[in-house]
Amino acid sequence: MTSAPGPPEESPINTAGVSGLFRLLTTGGSLLLLLALAVLLPARAFLSPDLLPVEILTSFAPQYALLALAMGIVLWWRRRWIRGSAFLLLLVPDLAGVIGSRVGSTDELASAQPRLMVFSANLFESERAVRSAVAQVEALDADLVWWSEFPRELDPDTRARVGELDARYPFGFELAAADGRDIRFLSRYPLRTRQTFEPALTTGRPALRLGLDVRGFPVTVFALHTHPPTSDWSLRARNETLDWLQDELASLDGRAIVMGDLNTSAFSPRFAELIREGELACLSPWRCAVASWPTFVPFLLTPIDHILVSGEVAITSLRRGRFTGSDHFPIVAEIVFL
Repeated sequence: MTSAPGPPEESPINTAGVSGLFRLLTTGGSLLLLLALAVLLPARAFLSPDLLPVEILTSFAPQYALLALAMGIVLWWRRRWIRGSAFLLLLVPDLAGVIGSRVGSTDELASAQPRLMVFSANLFESERAVRSAVAQVEALDADLVWWSEFPRELDPDTRARVGELDARYPFGFELAAADGRDIRFLSRYPLRTRQTFEPALTTGRPALRLGLDVRGFPVTVFALHTHPPTSDWSLRARNETLDWLQDELASLDGRAIVMGDLNTSAFSPRFAELIREGELACLSPWRCAVASWPTFVPFLLTPIDHILVSGEVAITSLRRGRFTGSDHFPIVAEIVFL
């Protein structure tokens, strides 16, 4: 008589691959990772702002900072104190920028007038995004609104909602941009001048210089949607617009607001050049920007949509708006005049 077969034996879990990878990261591999993070974190300030690989790789500093922190903790846990400390030291320059980036006193900003609520969003040619953006603008009672990738074709209900919102903003306009989409600017304040920058290389992505009268104060608004730097030509196109913006800001004597999808991460060398040459108020990219793209890949979120100021104005609050259905989150800012 034969006995009944028992249950199949379970194979022991093979942890060799996992432990091997772990040993690699905490021994020789950690040195290579340390070198890479040193370039992408503190040393990124010295990289060329006009090279495509630099633009792409330096755009994700928050993710690199989190990786450096995790490696530092893991190495300390394994009692590799020196190497763990080296990873943590990579965070010092950015941390110092965050701590030291205080602008203006609380009392000065609290009493400043007038105040502007500003809303900027890339709508991804989505009707859903349009409806959500309209609702957010209404709830915020925004003073200035900038929308890029606004779909040209809308269903009747969405078109009616947009029309109702337009009626609340006597000073605004809509311009054709690339095929099938427009750009829109809404303002409660009189629009005195309008200049468009759109050379051949930037066709379909016009940059605007707008002169507003805000309760007797002249304000220059730069509203942009640049080309994404995904190839050599689009990098040149974006940089041509940013060069124009820098020159305009450098020659401007007065208050200015920059808003829109700049397709430029706040952590890239090109953004640092824009801040420096344009004399914009941003002592630390960790405080003057919020992660906005890509909404569909949350762990890669990085700030490429911006609201920035120069002159006798200050941003008292800067935050991300609610998800609209676009691949970009909206950006909301409160701006005061000093």
